[in-house]
Amino acid sequence: MNRGLNIKEIIQSVQSSEGENFQYNETAILAEYQKKEANTSSLAIKILSIFGGFFATQTFLGFLALMRLFESEVAILTTGIIFIIAAIWLNKTHDKLIFDTLSISTYVTGFVLLGIGLSGLNVEENPLIFIILVVSLLTILVNQTYMLSFIAVITMAGCLLAFIIFNKSYEFFHLYHISIAYTLAYLMLNEAKIITFNKELSKLYDPMRIGLIFSLLFGLIISVNRAVFEMPTSFIWLSSVLLLIGVMYLVSQIMKRMNITDKKQQIIIYILSVLVLSSTIFAPSILGAILIMLLSFFVNYKTGLVIGITALAYFVSQYYYDLNLTLLVKSIILFSSGILFIVFFLFTHKKHIANEKV
Repeated sequence: MNRGLNIKEIIQSVQSSEGENFQYNETAILAEYQKKEANTSSLAIKILSIFGGFFATQTFLGFLALMRLFESEVAILTTGIIFIIAAIWLNKTHDKLIFDTLSISTYVTGFVLLGIGLSGLNVEENPLIFIILVVSLLTILVNQTYMLSFIAVITMAGCLLAFIIFNKSYEFFHLYHISIAYTLAYLMLNEAKIITFNKELSKLYDPMRIGLIFSLLFGLIISVNRAVFEMPTSFIWLSSVLLLIGVMYLVSQIMKRMNITDKKQQIIIYILSVLVLSSTIFAPSILGAILIMLLSFFVNYKTGLVIGITALAYFVSQYYYDLNLTLLVKSIILFSSGILFIVFFLFTHKKHIANEKV
């Protein structure tokens, strides 16, 4: 009840600032909020519900296996298609948590069966990847609910990565990293324009944002473990340079947000940033994590900030154990980077305190 009153207060505040021309449907806003609250649950309950739906789906699949339905590749493929369609229909027509979690497990199982069925029919890797990518894209176009859209975005990214790895076209990793990173940056920096463009895009914004973050991280994790895939390291700096451009742009935007207009201070910040980031020129994963952190900090996206910090800690540890550099060089680079990060933090913290006093 108190939250409902808070929404009314927010609406009244916006109305007072916008004037008499501001129009809104209070009944529809409150109804949508109550609908959202009715289906809100804790993270633990959601996780348990998803596992429950997953095990229920697997039990049903076990029953079908006992009926010897899966002795035919066509039957597996057909079951997978039915599962995917049923999951989309359930998620689109029912808003309850139990249907949401059941549709998620059914959707994922459907994709697994689809892949197994196509493989059993001797469909080659590239056509198989393309089919799964198209199905994921159709899911986003047909159904804009959060979880299925998130899974579809992740699946599409996985298809692109699988295409690069299976074809050993490792030079496309640079294009993948930059495309995902810049798309994520555009999405987060233009949130207001996107969510007000139309209803469908406003629904897709949240799942696409978190989906692109994980998609970028998946690509960066593969680049960190490039030895597993026997990836060449000759042009690994290319991704770093392009990511560095994005990071420096964000640094300039953050300085504008913090009203740092003094040229001397700006030059100091730019120099410190370049010194810190230049040490990671052969570790694009670190720059990718920093990009996620700065984007999330700039738009006040706490979930993304936590993910970025966690990813940065992981990638720095992987960078430290990179056998291509000597221990002394890595220690000097990481030590100097830590000192510069502390100096940068103290500088921005001092500026923040000064602004509060004003």
